[in-house]
Amino acid sequence: MNGRMRRASIACTCAMLTACSNVVVMPSANFNSRVDYLVIHATSEDFAESLRLLTQPTANPVSSHYLVPAPFDPTYPRSDLKVYQLVPELDRAWHAGVSYWAGESALNDRSIGIEVVNEFKCTGTNNPIEETAPDDFKCEFPSYDDDQIALLIQLVSEILDRFPSIDPIDVVGHSDIAILRKSDPGPRFPWRQLYEAGIGAWYESDTKAKYEERFTSEPPPLHTVQDALNRLGYKIEPSGNYDRATQYAMRAMQLHFRPGDFSGAVDLESMAIIWALLERYRPEELDDL
Repeated sequence: MNGRMRRASIACTCAMLTACSNVVVMPSANFNSRVDYLVIHATSEDFAESLRLLTQPTANPVSSHYLVPAPFDPTYPRSDLKVYQLVPELDRAWHAGVSYWAGESALNDRSIGIEVVNEFKCTGTNNPIEETAPDDFKCEFPSYDDDQIALLIQLVSEILDRFPSIDPIDVVGHSDIAILRKSDPGPRFPWRQLYEAGIGAWYESDTKAKYEERFTSEPPPLHTVQDALNRLGYKIEPSGNYDRATQYAMRAMQLHFRPGDFSGAVDLESMAIIWALLERYRPEELDDL
């Protein structure tokens, strides 16, 4: 928690306790922010339906801290784009569901969620997820509007100022934290543009090239690739087999960091990206591989 946020929190606490003469306010230095992750989603619905689902009681209630509209949406009632705050940042929004990232489960407890209006659709098999592979379904993602992304960048930059505990590698998509269930915000979401604006993680090209050269002659065994994916953050156990979890974990990484091909294949470029990200953001994990 930064100084501005801490002072605001203390001020609010003091204001609430003013009427109670038996309470002495003595702020402790031994605490930190509960917010360590930021999760970006795409809504799959237009603005009006997204707002309804995120704010009204339903059979499966969901919410997020923020909703970012899209321009030219006929259901959006304003002429200019505005961020909608739906849940206070320090309250728990119900956006992540069953989730996992870097050893942490149930990320609702420790994250801020942002829904970005994008009417993507996924179609394909009706089989249970336990019986599917990434090739069994297809998703179509419309592009994101420049003004929408500019508004999102401004919002996220302000959030990161308030919560410096959120590391770049912990700015993630829904597909990163729910690899078997989610594909959003999808391959057309401009993660690299956000990185260039100071938001989130990206690999260094020279480091990626270094690992591509190394792995051309001596690729790591599959169980080591699985271990590396797990150390980066994705939920996967090293089995040594190209199993369903491996396909989905690799697909999730590719959706974020190699969107030109997110088939889930374990290929040279994908392995190099994983190692380059570990070297930059989780070097202690790379040392243990």
